[in-house]
Amino acid sequence: MVFRGWHKVSYIEYPGRIATVLFVAGCNFRCPFCHNPELVLQKDGLPVIEEDEVFSYLVKRRGLLDAVCITGGEPLLYSQECQSFLQKVKGLGYLVKVDTNGSFFEEFTALWDWVDLWGIDFKVPLNQYHLVGGGEKKESVQKVLEKALSHPDRVEIRTTIYPPFHNLETLRTMARTIQDARVWYWQNFHREKNLSQEARDVTPYSASFLKFLQDTINKEIGRDFVVLRL
Repeated sequence: MVFRGWHKVSYIEYPGRIATVLFVAGCNFRCPFCHNPELVLQKDGLPVIEEDEVFSYLVKRRGLLDAVCITGGEPLLYSQECQSFLQKVKGLGYLVKVDTNGSFFEEFTALWDWVDLWGIDFKVPLNQYHLVGGGEKKESVQKVLEKALSHPDRVEIRTTIYPPFHNLETLRTMARTIQDARVWYWQNFHREKNLSQEARDVTPYSASFLKFLQDTINKEIGRDFVVLRL
C-alpha cells in the first residue's frame, strides 16, 4: 500500500494510545471545508511512502507505539490493499484505527474485523449529502452509521462544524441519527487551508456559540453527548 503523508508519532489520534498516522491520497467527496485539500487534489505532487518503509519503522518501535491510524483522503478507496496492510499490522501486535467518510459500505463491512476503532466523519444530515459531493452515497453512509452504532465502543463519530451547513436545526437532525453513539466529537471549522476558495471567506463560529450549541444538544439528548475539539 502506498501512502502520501506520515505523522510518525501522535498522542491524540488514537484515544489513550501512542500512534503513528498514515495518510492516503484521493477522495470521492468534495467537502468545501476540507482541511487536507492537497490529499484530494494534488496527490501526484506528494511524497510516496512505500509499505516497506512503514513496516521497517513499525518493527523497530514495537513496545513504544501502540496503534496505527490510516486516514486521508478516503482510505476505503483502497480497500483491498488496506486489508492486506492491516493483516500485517495486526500480525505485529498493533491496534488499528481507520478513518472513513462512510461512503463505501461493502468495503467497510469487509474490513470490519481488522479494525479496532473506526473514525467516521458524519458530514451533514443524510438528506444533505449533496452539499459535500456525496448525494448518491447517503444510503451507504446510513448503513455504515447503523453498523457502527451497533458497536458504539468501536467508533468515533466526528463532525466539522461549518457555519453554512450547520445550525441548531441541522445539528438536532444529525444528533437524532446518531444518538446511540457513545460520544459525538465536534471540531471547529478553520479557514486557513480549505478545498473551496469560498470556504476561506467563511467566519467560523465563536467558541461561545459552539458551547451554546453543544449545551443545547446535550440537554436534548440528556447526557454529555457532544465533545468539542477546538
